[in-house]
Amino acid sequence: MRIRLLEAKDYKAYKRLFDEAYGEYLVFLKRENPQQYRKERREKREVSRARFDFYVKTGSSFVAEEEGEVIGYVASQTVHFEHGVDKLLWIEYMVVQQKFRNCGVGLALLNKLIGYAEQSGIDRIYTTINPDNDASIKLHLKAGFNVEDWKAASYRIKE
Repeated sequence: MRIRLLEAKDYKAYKRLFDEAYGEYLVFLKRENPQQYRKERREKREVSRARFDFYVKTGSSFVAEEEGEVIGYVASQTVHFEHGVDKLLWIEYMVVQQKFRNCGVGLALLNKLIGYAEQSGIDRIYTTINPDNDASIKLHLKAGFNVEDWKAASYRIKE
């Protein structure tokens, strides 16, 4: 397995992995939270080329490859003066292809990100994890993250 920076050539693989993970999430919601499922279906999350290009330009987003195939990624960005921290790295998305889960791919991606943060003078790494996502919670704990319960609040400006 090889971990490298996200590149423009990775768009199709990135989108495929995002769509796979989002589809799994929708199946979970349909079963566990039908109201949230209906909301998610209306919003239809997709990876636009512009959003993907943004994460390429951050220089802090990485992919995992196995035999030349992208099997996972972590998309992050540096944010300044947030949560009482001068410089933090925000993980927006982390996805590992289903058949490669529990094989060390996620941990390798997080370790690469931690190394990047250390070399870049970043004070802290933040992300949100769905409290129902036990695998992600275990992964982040294994990587040394402090995982706490969360509630998110947001205000949508336009529909």
